[in-house]
Amino acid sequence: MRFLFVIFFLWFFGCGTLSAQPDSTFIELFSNRARINTGLRYRDRSLEFSLSSGEELKLESQVLAFRIGGRFKSASYTLSIPIADLTAAANEKRSENFGLGLTLFMRQNLLSGGFRRTKGFHSVAPGGERNFRDDVDLLSATLYGFHVFNHRRFSLRAAFRQRDQQIKTSGSFIGGLLLDRRRLRTDGLLIPLDNGEEEWLTRLAQTKVGIGVGYAHTFMLGKRIFLTPVAVIGPEFRFINFDAVNGGKKQDELRVSSRLRGYLAFGWNGEKAAVSLSALYLPGLDISDKLDTRFNHLTVELRITRRFLYQNRKKKNN
Repeated sequence: MRFLFVIFFLWFFGCGTLSAQPDSTFIELFSNRARINTGLRYRDRSLEFSLSSGEELKLESQVLAFRIGGRFKSASYTLSIPIADLTAAANEKRSENFGLGLTLFMRQNLLSGGFRRTKGFHSVAPGGERNFRDDVDLLSATLYGFHVFNHRRFSLRAAFRQRDQQIKTSGSFIGGLLLDRRRLRTDGLLIPLDNGEEEWLTRLAQTKVGIGVGYAHTFMLGKRIFLTPVAVIGPEFRFINFDAVNGGKKQDELRVSSRLRGYLAFGWNGEKAAVSLSALYLPGLDISDKLDTRFNHLTVELRITRRFLYQNRKKKNN
């Protein structure tokens, strides 16, 4: 896995240093060096255990947050403040969330990484009984990247960050890589198994590596409105291990299966302002002989951007 990680970084940054200038009839590069953006972000980090009989045990975590970010010259920032736990009723306890992330959105590459910790989940038993489990602690770390092959005529960051302006409809094949690690800790979680038995777990860990190829296309609906769907498919290598209350450790065998991941953006991108709605879906599913485990990874973001064209104003003043 370390070898694959190093190869990916060499390929990712090597491609970036040899990139050609974009075709100005398809992509317009904004000259602004200062901007501010704000909006809302919805995250679903739920966990589901399901049996072949149809029974499910759910650990729910759905959070709505206010976000604000910006850039001045070479410095940029983003701050996200949770404002609502959508799985909690008015009289129920709420989850605690903390995370850090970094995204490099270049014209030909996207690299995004971060980790998030969620403490406290709403447990929904197979019979529908709800409880708040403050002892359940989920730590997740994700790194994923895309390389845009036709970056002279297609801008991925124009759709998802409004850093550029896509002038004409165009698309590109993309290559991608995903590294993901999730670790769940609890004082004891009773999991029903397919064979009729039950298992008390104190720790559940999942690791997966995915590679794939896909296609991204921006449809220009007039001069400013855009719609960009992205789909990536490829093999995913994953394994899962867990600790039982009695001290026993179990590890599932390495499993390989195909995965389809989706990315979608829709919005309006003007000269001084932009509004967009984007969605990222990176699901995780582990199927074993006794238990199916699904990690939901859905992010929906409303983004409002205001650009400050300092360079243009300076030229006008001179």
